Amino acid sequence: MTLPTALVVVPTYNERDNLPLLATALMQYPNVSLLVVDDESPDGTGAVADALARQYPERIEVLHRKTHRGLGRSYIDGIASVLDRPVDVICQMDADLSHDPRHLPDLIAASVHADVVIGSRYVPGGGTSEWGVVRAALSWLANKYVALVAGIPVKDTTSGYRGYRRAVLEATDFDRIRIKGYAVHGETAYQAWINGFQLVEVPIHFHNRRRAASKLTFEEIYMALVNFAALRFRYGFRPRVREVPPEPV
Repeated sequence: MTLPTALVVVPTYNERDNLPLLATALMQYPNVSLLVVDDESPDGTGAVADALARQYPERIEVLHRKTHRGLGRSYIDGIASVLDRPVDVICQMDADLSHDPRHLPDLIAASVHADVVIGSRYVPGGGTSEWGVVRAALSWLANKYVALVAGIPVKDTTSGYRGYRRAVLEATDFDRIRIKGYAVHGETAYQAWINGFQLVEVPIHFHNRRRAASKLTFEEIYMALVNFAALRFRYGFRPRVREVPPEPV
């Protein structure tokens, strides 16, 4: 059986120590290629990425962005740059090793029967490591809030570890996305759901980051909460019914 091919988009900012570890882990899967999207990391991550691209010339590419515009925009720009690639699924994951590469084959396999596959901390078999009570509670409450106000039938809408079939991304209107940072994943999931695509979750174990996470400001949290509440009014309340092509005779 031929394995589905996957291209993984990984944004980086000051990840020079983590990126080689992540790239080595991903390169063990012969059906996987990697796009590194670097935001002019001051620590030289871009140069490390270029060296990895030379080491794996057919499998690793680097997109150097000239302005540090944040994680959400990095994902969007990276995905937009690879939509024409002849791969079965376009995946995304963080570079800080919080997303374990060993779960990637499960995401790719699930994409055979689903349009969007989300690596979920909140389905049976999923979980987190080394999180304090407060952080775990806030993450759980945030996802409950998104499910309540937006109605997406997903338990972990803020997870950034996921895979998309190309048709989903081609139907996504990236210019309409207002939510920034990590919360951008919730809006892309909502667009996929409202466009009638099938979303499924597979369990992942989320590891604590190897470095400190960026601090969210009160303004960012407030704007994310407001924009999540507005998703139904901006995009619609009910998923569209997509026509499924007939099975070949």
